[in-house]
Amino acid sequence: MLINKSTKLRQLLCTLVGLSAMSATVSAQAPETTSARDHIGFQLSGSMARLIPQNDYISSLVHSYSCNYQDVRFLWHTLPADGNAFNKYYHYPTLQAGIMHADFSHIRLNHFAPDYDSRLGHAIVAYGGIQIDFLRRGRWSLGCDLQNGVAFFTEHYDYDTNRDNEVIGSVAAIYFGGAMQTRLRVAPQWTVGLSVDFRHCSNGHITRPNLGTNTFSASLSTSYDLEPVAAESIRAEGHADQSGSHEDTEAQASATSKVKPRPRFYLDLSTGVSLKSLLEAFMADPSTKVKTYGVFTAVAAPMVRYHRMHASGLQFDFMYAQYVDEIRELDNAKGHEGQYRYSPYIMGLALRHEMFYRHFSIFAAAGIYLRHRTGHYTATEESPLYQAIGLRYSIPATGDRLSVSYNVKAHHLSKADCMQFMVGWKL
Repeated sequence: MLINKSTKLRQLLCTLVGLSAMSATVSAQAPETTSARDHIGFQLSGSMARLIPQNDYISSLVHSYSCNYQDVRFLWHTLPADGNAFNKYYHYPTLQAGIMHADFSHIRLNHFAPDYDSRLGHAIVAYGGIQIDFLRRGRWSLGCDLQNGVAFFTEHYDYDTNRDNEVIGSVAAIYFGGAMQTRLRVAPQWTVGLSVDFRHCSNGHITRPNLGTNTFSASLSTSYDLEPVAAESIRAEGHADQSGSHEDTEAQASATSKVKPRPRFYLDLSTGVSLKSLLEAFMADPSTKVKTYGVFTAVAAPMVRYHRMHASGLQFDFMYAQYVDEIRELDNAKGHEGQYRYSPYIMGLALRHEMFYRHFSIFAAAGIYLRHRTGHYTATEESPLYQAIGLRYSIPATGDRLSVSYNVKAHHLSKADCMQFMVGWKL
């Protein structure tokens, strides 16, 4: 009887030891949990910049070029513990939202009104963006920074008081920024960075004039993270991926298994409005407000999504340009009667590529007009080729089938033609 009790006691002890070991193993393999503080950071940056004229006409207007920027950003670090496949493929990017001050007050504009200098003034920019690191080595990283938002200018074109400011023709303008940056973590929660930036502001020719601002700058930044978890976690993930010894957590493995779906063909249909003003009307009478046209626009794009991040295909573009009658009248007034063809039907065919991040995507297209008969300016100044770049948000409740988007259509990779606002559906 005593021997039996001793045997049972040993069996009970062995069972408890085994359960303890299993528990420790499961705990070690379980995904780390993070709080909001682990994701949050803040960044301050400043830059010295120079306005870059795109052509000789802008050079004739601008007589000084220096400007500067200051901004503050809210940062949200994505982490391996989030278990999101998009984050892994984008090397765990940092999402950002910021407010920026642009000081253009030192730029002098003078051409048609020699008795005074016109002004660009200041701008306040609200934007969102993403920071992506291509390369990480210990505390050092190299990557890019992409931003998009809205800029509000204190000074814009006015025929009576600011006549030579043909650069900015409206209070509000679309802002785009892109940068190459390098950063160094100098303390567990502090990072310093240096970047080379390109920034652009334009209203997409919703109103005239609108030559737009293009600047290049060098920026210095410092950022502070509420917790050091982000840097340490991403660095550990990167080291494990390089060594090949890392084992995905259950959540990561589930997400990663869906990273490379089979190619999926779909038809992307969009319709909306293109907002456009006429350069011909502004040139005919710079003292009057130029009308903005709302132009019916439709796009049909057969696409193939061959990767979680990428889809490519073709797109057929259609616009009904009811403003053609006004262009005909303006051309006739300049002595071009009977010299050019006019049609309200504008059609084009383009190659299209789209990059996805969760429910957002950036898309670009490059195409050729199949029909574009809108008078003298089109025939002599515009190209038979066109480009478009835009941002889309797909609504999760519809399985990402329904989307809203905006894009800028341009010629010569620089001259905006119109701003397009679209609603789309994927079949």
